[in-house]
Amino acid sequence: MKNDKRILYLVRHAKSGKGTAEIADIDRTLSDTGVEEAYDMATRLFDMKEIPQLIISSSATRAISTALIFQRVLQVPFEQFRITESLYEMDINDLYEFVADLDDRYHSIMLFGHNPSLTLFAAKMDPSVMHIPTAGIIRFDFEVEKWRHSSYINADQRIFIAP
Repeated sequence: MKNDKRILYLVRHAKSGKGTAEIADIDRTLSDTGVEEAYDMATRLFDMKEIPQLIISSSATRAISTALIFQRVLQVPFEQFRITESLYEMDINDLYEFVADLDDRYHSIMLFGHNPSLTLFAAKMDPSVMHIPTAGIIRFDFEVEKWRHSSYINADQRIFIAP
């Protein structure tokens, strides 16, 4: 991989169970269908040899569970797995800043998060993106040396797959 290229994968968490009054939204778990979706989508990426150097997940249980399945299937070392509260309920401007602040040691990073922020962020970079479904994956490439130089203008969508 060239040093002047950054690859960003945006992954929406897989299908979750229905929320209840007793369970906070952040604590919702994956449904059985969601677990199957996560394994299927991670296997598809593995077969395509699309393996990130770093995985960062929202702190929501459903996002963490999805990200852990991907981490195992893609064989990303657990040391390259992070969880952050900031990806939960983040607006697109904050998401843009989050991406700009990513660690430049990593050229390929996979973020696990939620709608509407992921879809709105992706649509800003590529107006043809209308919706990222659960377990959907979109990859953007940036011909830049540092994450802070990535922008809506220089994003190049390379992959968009969904269950």
